[in-house]
Amino acid sequence: MSSFQSDLKQEQILAKHLDALYKSKGWNFKRISNIEKQKQGIDLEIFYGDKVYRIDEKAQLHYLNSSLPTFTFELSYLDKHNNPKLGWLLDENKKTDYYFLITSIRTKRKIKKLESTSDISSIKLTSVNHKRLLAYLGHLGLEKDMLLEYDLILRDNYSYGKNSLVELDAKTQGLIYFTKHFNEKPMNLQLRLQYLIETGVAKNIQ
Repeated sequence: MSSFQSDLKQEQILAKHLDALYKSKGWNFKRISNIEKQKQGIDLEIFYGDKVYRIDEKAQLHYLNSSLPTFTFELSYLDKHNNPKLGWLLDENKKTDYYFLITSIRTKRKIKKLESTSDISSIKLTSVNHKRLLAYLGHLGLEKDMLLEYDLILRDNYSYGKNSLVELDAKTQGLIYFTKHFNEKPMNLQLRLQYLIETGVAKNIQ
């Protein structure tokens, strides 16, 4: 099985687990299979009254049985022709209302690959309001143009790894992480989950 097929299987298993969780909370929702909607950053639609909330699920499936205090929000990446593209956080073509961050995925017997939903013993689910996050970053001086300016400088200087920002405390709030070992060379804003919750941008669901 290719790594892509393996990752897809892991995502499908987690999605079934999440669907059961959403049902247990009594939510009226629909999982999205339409490719175009998925490209717009919509994995799930939740219906509440006459409102529809569009959800993009982001899971730390490569960190099973770990509890990372941070989550990375993609600023940019390189396509197969090495051309820079906007990441999902800043891409205005995305229709996402909320990010559901799935972290601290614990497995029974601490297995390293999910084979079925019964392998999952617990997860942590954090909801992040997309518009509120961007507004808060803008309040700090990290509006889209500034983030892209940092992005360009770091790429031009091959500043891989952790990069501190004057607008954020690297130890308690966040930083920019430039990844070298993926072909896409993603540039991510790495933010601490507790910080997002304290600022009112995010809240714990599970």
